[in-house]
Amino acid sequence: MADRSVNEYLTEAILAAIEAKFGPERARSVEVVIEKPKQKSFGDCSTPVAMSLAKTLRANPASIARDIMSAFSWDERFVETDSGLENSIVGGYINFKLSRPYLYDVLTHIVNNPAAFGRAAAAHPKKILFEFVSANPTGPMVVVNGRAAAIGDVMARVNEWLGHSVEREFYVNDYGNQVELLGKSIACRYFQEKGVSCEIPEGGYEGEYIKDLARDISADRPDIAAMDAPAIERFFQERALERIIAEQRSILEAYGVRYDQWFRESRLHGSRAPASALEHLRERNLTYEKDGAIWFTSSAFGDEKDRVLIRQDGSPTYFLSDLAYHVHKASRGFDESYTFWGPDHHGYIPRLESAVEALSLGTTVFRNFIIQQVNLIRDGKPFRMSKRKGDFITIQELLADVSVDAARYFFLMRRLSTHFDFDMSLAVKQSDENPVFYVQYAHARTCGLLRHALDRGFSRESIDTASPCRLVEPEELDVIKAIAEFPSVLNNVARYVEPHRITAYLEDLSAAFHRFYQKHRIVTDDNGLSLSRLMLTAGVQAALQQGLELLGVSAPERM
Repeated sequence: MADRSVNEYLTEAILAAIEAKFGPERARSVEVVIEKPKQKSFGDCSTPVAMSLAKTLRANPASIARDIMSAFSWDERFVETDSGLENSIVGGYINFKLSRPYLYDVLTHIVNNPAAFGRAAAAHPKKILFEFVSANPTGPMVVVNGRAAAIGDVMARVNEWLGHSVEREFYVNDYGNQVELLGKSIACRYFQEKGVSCEIPEGGYEGEYIKDLARDISADRPDIAAMDAPAIERFFQERALERIIAEQRSILEAYGVRYDQWFRESRLHGSRAPASALEHLRERNLTYEKDGAIWFTSSAFGDEKDRVLIRQDGSPTYFLSDLAYHVHKASRGFDESYTFWGPDHHGYIPRLESAVEALSLGTTVFRNFIIQQVNLIRDGKPFRMSKRKGDFITIQELLADVSVDAARYFFLMRRLSTHFDFDMSLAVKQSDENPVFYVQYAHARTCGLLRHALDRGFSRESIDTASPCRLVEPEELDVIKAIAEFPSVLNNVARYVEPHRITAYLEDLSAAFHRFYQKHRIVTDDNGLSLSRLMLTAGVQAALQQGLELLGVSAPERM
């Protein structure tokens, strides 16, 4: 049974029952979602599939659920079969209780194959691109970039774990007005340092880091004083870009994030990709000229209004550059492309998706997500951030007070779509109040218990080959049930793009283990029972370690 999860069994059996009762078309049209019931008394697994069918079948969900279960093929290797039909249906939900044979098989599997538990050879492996962070190279990376880095990296890790081919990419916006303003802003600070009157250009950058860049870069090239002003601006622009990009790479690597490619926007323009994308739209009669600019008819694809592609001065908009970048992604043969945008891109996604639809970019499925703002709590109040004014908290400043483990874990605790208040005082607490400490301590406790057992004369081989059948107490079974959720959690993380499910899983598993530990001795006078409970401890240790690894968080053996 270890090569087949309970979710796979339930999905197949439910679809077969739907086909038997309502026909193959209904079975093909519905998605079977297996989730954990909100109330423990309802069982261990649940599906709302009857409610999904209720609208099309125009019938009561409970009635549909009963019809499904009347044709359901029970298998006691996975679920209990003596709970009765009526007890398995609550409203429109169909609930199941996991069988002892399945639970014991799960524990045996994770203890004997810890690196394979929850890992899958995808039935249909995909080539997937994850583009995330992509912070403009015009200033330091702020805490919302830290949240994006953690989320994008974990989504890539999970999809790799599930058997897909994954690439990570950072898109470097090193072209256009923003980088020109960076060069002008630094040059202005340089002139001011020399006593020459100069005003920061409108829309320029005013943070203290601009003064630092002017000072540090000019120190390496004292001969720039002989250059004319435009040459000085270009010099500062080029040198600052390379410094900032190198710093971004260094910070992200220290944060546990590495990319397969740093893709530069200037590369697109060098290959005339924006011009090519524009030509494709023109060929489809999806552009027009107005007020000296070239527009895209995005309103025909659901956008609120048409968008400018080429400005009056002949320069391409960022929108056209991003469109060209999507064309380039599609040309590289990805089945799916995920992009994680900052909170200031809410209105941007519909227009980009409309353009992608208009270009008919082959088989690549583009999935775009907004990662909401982070409020760093300082003295009980959010600290306002603005890259241009320099009023922000950088990732480096955060990591000077909070560990990488705590930062990554905290950033992953909430849905992408929710604003997040990062409580720094909680993140540094060495107590059960701190969720990352709580989970890491649970892992360290399992390691300590296993070390103690080895000191007492138990061998690791005897633990790994123990019989789990002695585990019959409610707390013991609750721990195994918590372990068993791991494959389902990972599949749902990938399906719904919700990495917070892993942190919730780890906390639930830790809580179940702590309850078991507080109520039952692990090493007892009964050798067989001791081995079974040590096997359970080893299973928890393996699940916690794998979950923390997928989060990019360390799993300490001692605390």
